[in-house]
Order: sequence, then C-alpha cells, then structure tokens
Amino acid sequence: MGTGQVLFHRFYFKQSFSRFNVKRIAASCIWLASKREENIRTLKQVLNVFHRIERKRENLIIEHLASSSKKYLELETDLKRCELQVLKELGYICHVELPHKLMTAYLEVLEAPHKMKQEAWNLANDSLRTTLCVRFKSNVVACGVVYAAARRCYVPLPENPPWWKVFDTDKKDIDEVCMVLAHLYSLPKAQYIPVCKEDGSFTMSNSSQHSSPSQTLPKEGTSSGLLMLDDANTTKVKVEAVSNSKEYRTEKLNKENENKKGCDRKISERFRNGKGRKRHFS
Repeated sequence: MGTGQVLFHRFYFKQSFSRFNVKRIAASCIWLASKREENIRTLKQVLNVFHRIERKRENLIIEHLASSSKKYLELETDLKRCELQVLKELGYICHVELPHKLMTAYLEVLEAPHKMKQEAWNLANDSLRTTLCVRFKSNVVACGVVYAAARRCYVPLPENPPWWKVFDTDKKDIDEVCMVLAHLYSLPKAQYIPVCKEDGSFTMSNSSQHSSPSQTLPKEGTSSGLLMLDDANTTKVKVEAVSNSKEYRTEKLNKENENKKGCDRKISERFRNGKGRKRHFS
C-alpha cells in the first residue's frame, strides 16, 4: 500500500489531476506496487476492491462485479493502459524506499518506549498522505516522524551530540516534516472532488453506463491507448489515429518503395555511363 502511494504521488508530480482520472491511476498504482513488492494481487482482485469501496461510499447496494460483464472488460483494458502511462511517466523507475524501515532502526538506537514506537508508526503511515515522500529522502522523513512522536509522547531525545546528526539529517528538514504533518492533522476530512473530464467511476450506476464504449475507451488499433487517457490532447490523438491507420501505412510504404526504386535506377544509370566505375591504382 505504501509503495502504491509513493508511485501515485510521483505520477501526479508530473501530470495534472484534470488530465488523468485519479481513481483509475490509484488502482493502477496499487496493482503496480503489488508486483513491485512481490506481493502480487491479480487485476480482478484490485478491480473488485475498488468497485466495492466506491459502491459503499455512494450508498449503493454492493454487487459483485462479474468478470464476464462489459463494464469489467472496459475497466480491465483501461487499467492496463493506465499502468503503462504510469510506467512511462516514471521512466520505468519504480524503486521505493519507505521511511518505516529506517524509522524502526532509529527508534531501536534511541531506545524508545513502546508507546512512542506505535505513535511513530502511525505518523509514518499518515506521512504518505502528503508529498513528503517525494520532497525528502526517506531518512529525513523517518527522523521527522521520530521527532514528532517524541514530542507527542513527551520523550526527551539526546542533544549532546544532537541525535539527528548521527542519522545524517538536518534539523531544518526535520522541522519542515513536522510542520507538514501538523498541517495535515489540522485539515478536515478529505472528500473526493471530480476534476477530470473523463469518467473514472468503478460503479455500474454512473453516466458512463449509458454512454457508448468509444467515449470512454478507444478501440484497439485506432490509436494509442496511452494518449486516449488524456482529454487535453484530442488533436494529437486524431493525428496519431490517422498515422496508425492501415491506409496511411500502406501509402507511406508505397512511397518508400518508389523512392528506393528511383535511387536504384539512378545508381544503375550512373554505372552504365561509366561514372560509377571503381578506379584501380597500380
């Protein structure tokens, strides 16, 4: 789960929420993270979980998403394309180092009590709701979490020498991590606000059910599926569709063959006139 959250933040550091649907990207990041951490979950399991959660949030009757239904096949195709888009934006670099492992080692060195360890673990989980995992290295986030947990549990930390220097961290960065976490807890309960033009619902009761499949998903062979996820580049999608069409490829291949025949004809005429003969030196 943590790896999926980091991949999610990395993707939206490069792309906009209005261009790529957050629900589809979230499901794709979870699916990709399960393969990255060798704790593989099938695409069917991911789709069923997201479908069930969304129906519950919309106060709808929880129904099973049949793998043979049209909605399931559309979601399956779209999530595969979303996964490729995420990999493309990340440059296929999916290495993630979570702060939890370092934080646990730091707490052992500092001989922290059990209550402080539990508080630090909760703070580390909540830090993944922010952009700290993208802005700072994992050791900085781990030290910030340890410091915040110590302040909450009223546990003094060694200052001679300063404990953060032992872990190769700057006090200024630790304070920044603590301020971000404090701001997170001051916010109200998060609510989903749809800002993307395309519909990314996992439920069967959405308007996408009444729309034609061509409006939500591109047909195979008409254009690249990665670009169809981006509604802002409709002109680019049309150009790609024309360039990938069968007639266009055939016409382009015929032109290349004519150019090649023309070059061969010129070379043969050149040799026939004696201009292309090799010179022999004694």
